[in-house]
Amino acid sequence: MEREPPAGTLETADAVGSARTAGVAESVIREMTREAIDRGAINLSQGIPDEDETPPEIKAAAQEAVETDSQYTITWGLPELREAVAERYAEWKGVAYDPETEVTITSGTSEALMSTMLALAGPGDEVVYFEPVYESYIPASQFAGATAVPIDITDDLTIDVDELAAAAADARILVLNTPMNPTGKVFSREELERIEEIVFEHDLIVLTDEIYEHIVYTDDYVSPVEVGDLADRTVVCTGMSKTFSVTGWRVGFCLAPEYLSKELRKIHDYTSICAPTPFQRAGVEALSLPDSYYTELADSYERRRDLLYEGLQDAGLAPVKPDGAYYILTRYPTDEDDIEFCYRLIREAGVAAVPGSSFYTDAEEASDWIRFTFSRNEATIREAIDRLVENRWW
Repeated sequence: MEREPPAGTLETADAVGSARTAGVAESVIREMTREAIDRGAINLSQGIPDEDETPPEIKAAAQEAVETDSQYTITWGLPELREAVAERYAEWKGVAYDPETEVTITSGTSEALMSTMLALAGPGDEVVYFEPVYESYIPASQFAGATAVPIDITDDLTIDVDELAAAAADARILVLNTPMNPTGKVFSREELERIEEIVFEHDLIVLTDEIYEHIVYTDDYVSPVEVGDLADRTVVCTGMSKTFSVTGWRVGFCLAPEYLSKELRKIHDYTSICAPTPFQRAGVEALSLPDSYYTELADSYERRRDLLYEGLQDAGLAPVKPDGAYYILTRYPTDEDDIEFCYRLIREAGVAAVPGSSFYTDAEEASDWIRFTFSRNEATIREAIDRLVENRWW
């Protein structure tokens, strides 16, 4: 039963909020997951892998750590894990990060993003990002008191350099996500070189979300920190969730020059204290896996991408094939808005997707997209496709 505000103290429930939270709703992605559970639908909305996707050796490491090490780590993270992160990212991205001052272990990549935004942006600042965009960047900008400046790249997923330069003129932070959620776009080296010019010309800080860095289907992928001198003014937010299929463990990695790290660590310290200790211990084991693990991971997801892409076409939808991450955006041929279509999809087809409007600052800008994930195993994806084909009303 819903409680009313105490008599004589608050006129309405809205009065307890603040400008930082006004107009922010709970995540549409998580809402679709709850609806899928309630209706017994196949959940292709939230990027949740199946349990057997997690490497057994890192599960064993976590179980062992629960028995031996369940107390706080140092706020910035287990020293062994920070050292492992620094070593692997030096190999992967060619950038040397000091594990003592430039690597922070966070409670998931989402916390890394939020801590960075709260630490480095504030009232009067502008935050530039490309849409459609992962929904967290929108409230993160608002919670920081900053002004969001979205740039729409829906039509062909290419960057208008002049538009970016104009937006950057008064901005403080540029958010990059590569591979990108929800589109699967991978920023090319050429695009990143143009971005670097703009970043230095307008003195921007770059916040880059690279949680899908190992789920890529093109040879063109490079991290922004591999381009020119971008590493000198970039915060890299990534983590274990997607690469090792442990989305519930909440272990993120935040890599940045010391002058940026020391600011975001202030927020991290007072919001999280530290990421879960047993899972940090397991992270050390995870980062010791051979290079073949990452190749097999990408190959497995590429097969699932192709399976879902072709299945959505067979179901009469119009998907866009991604170059990275594990999501597919697709258009649908009805007059229903995207939210109505997704709820009907759960009720009538037994498959959950995410309304595309949740990936735009102005939800009215695009209402004919929906997003599916192919993070599930092939058998589950095939069953979902069969349901879409058999229960099609569009």
